Amino acid sequence: MYQLEFKIFFSNKAARFGILILLISGFCSLYLGKQFIAKQKTVIEKAGKMQQEHTDKNVKYFGKDLGLLLYYNKFAMANIPDNWAAFANGQRDINPYLISVTMLGLEGQMYDTDLNNPSTLLMGNMDLAFVMIFLFPLVIIAFTYNVLSAEQESGIWGLIRSQSTLPMRIIWRKLTVRIIVVFAVFLILMISAAIYLSLAPDLRFILVSALISLYLIFWFSLSFWVISLGKSSSFNAVCLIAFWVALNIVSPAVLNVWLTQKYPVPEALENVVKQREGYHEKWDLDKSVTMDKFYKHYPQFKQYAFPEELTFSWYWYYAMQQMGDDDAAFSATRITEKLNQRQHFTHMTTLLLPGIETQSGLNQLAGSDLQAHTGFLQKLKAYHEKVRLFFYPLIFKEAKAENINWKQFRIEHYTDRKSEQVWQNLLSLIIFSIVPALSGIYNFKKRASLL
Repeated sequence: MYQLEFKIFFSNKAARFGILILLISGFCSLYLGKQFIAKQKTVIEKAGKMQQEHTDKNVKYFGKDLGLLLYYNKFAMANIPDNWAAFANGQRDINPYLISVTMLGLEGQMYDTDLNNPSTLLMGNMDLAFVMIFLFPLVIIAFTYNVLSAEQESGIWGLIRSQSTLPMRIIWRKLTVRIIVVFAVFLILMISAAIYLSLAPDLRFILVSALISLYLIFWFSLSFWVISLGKSSSFNAVCLIAFWVALNIVSPAVLNVWLTQKYPVPEALENVVKQREGYHEKWDLDKSVTMDKFYKHYPQFKQYAFPEELTFSWYWYYAMQQMGDDDAAFSATRITEKLNQRQHFTHMTTLLLPGIETQSGLNQLAGSDLQAHTGFLQKLKAYHEKVRLFFYPLIFKEAKAENINWKQFRIEHYTDRKSEQVWQNLLSLIIFSIVPALSGIYNFKKRASLL
C-alpha cells in the first residue's frame, strides 16, 4: 500500500516540482552561504598581512617618535566565522566582524564597519537556514493541504469509507509518505552541507538537525490540524498560508517594532557625544586636570610625572584620549545593557514563534547572533586595554620603537561560542509540535462523519 501511495504521490507533477525547488534552492544556498563566509575569511587573512606591513612602515617612518607611531598604527581584532556560519549567516552581514583600532579613544572606533548597499542588507543573504525555515514550510503546505479535502471533493472519500473499516489509516499513510519525502530532501541537504561546508558530525550537528526536524514536524502537525477541520481545499490552503505569513513575516516585523519601542538605545548618540566632548574639552583645560583624572584611573602610572614645562606631550595626549573613553563609560555600559535586554526579550518572545525560535537557535549555534557580536565587542575592549597598558609606560619613558617586538601584535581572533538557550528552543518546538497534532486527533474523533 505504501509503494502504491508513493507512486500516486510522485505521479503528481506539482510534487516533483516542489522537491526540485527545495533541492535547487538548498544547493544554491549552500554555495552562496559558503561564498559569503569565504569572503569574510579572505578579508580577515588579508587584514593580518596588511597589519604587519602597516606596522613595519610606521616603524620605518615614525620610529623615532613612539607617540606619533602609535597615533597611526592599528591593532585589529576579528570575529572568526565558524564553518556553521555559512549554514546560518545570522547578523554577520550587518555587524562588523573585523575592527582595527589605534591607541586613541576606543568608543569612537569600535562601531566602524564597511559601507554596504542598504538594498542588499534589506534582502539579506541566502543561506540554508533560510531555505529550511521559509521554503520548506511552503512545500509542506503544498503537499498536505488537500490530503483529505481532495478526496472529499472528488467523491472518492465516500467510496473509501464504505469499503474500509479504518479510513483514518489512509490519511496517516498519505501524511507519512509526505513526511518521508520532505525529510529525505532534508537529509540530502544536511549531508551535502556537512560535506561541502566541512561540518563536524558532533553534538552541534545533532542539535541543528533536531531543531530543524522539530520545526518541520511542527508544520506537518499544523497542517494535520487544519485538515482535521474538514473544510475545503481552498480554505485549507488559505488558512495555512495565513499561518505562514503571520508566523514568519508579520509577527517578526511587529516584534522588531515592539522591541525598538520597549528598549530604545538613545545612549548610542550620547556615547559618541560624551566621548568626543570628553576628549576635545581637555584641550582647553589645564593639563593637571587631565593628568589627575588619569592617575586616578591608573594609579600605577603616578611614578611618571608629567613635565609641566612642555606645551604638548604624547603622555598628556593619550591620557586625554583615555579620559574621553572614561567620560563615555556610563553610556557605553547602558548600550551593552540594552543590547543584552533586547537579546533576552527576543529569546523569551520567540518561544511563541516557531520560525524565529528556530532561526535564533541556528544563529546561536553558528555563532552569528547578537550575543556573539556583543561578546566580540567586550573582547575588543579588553584587547584595547591590554595594548594601552603595554604602551603607556613605553610612551612615558620615551622608549625607542626599534626596541619593541612588534611581531607579538598580530591580528587577534575571537572564536567564543555559547549555546545555553538551545535546549529551551528544542523544548518549545516540541510543545508546538505536540499541541496541533493532539488537537487534530481530537477533531477527527469529534467529527466522526469525516471518517
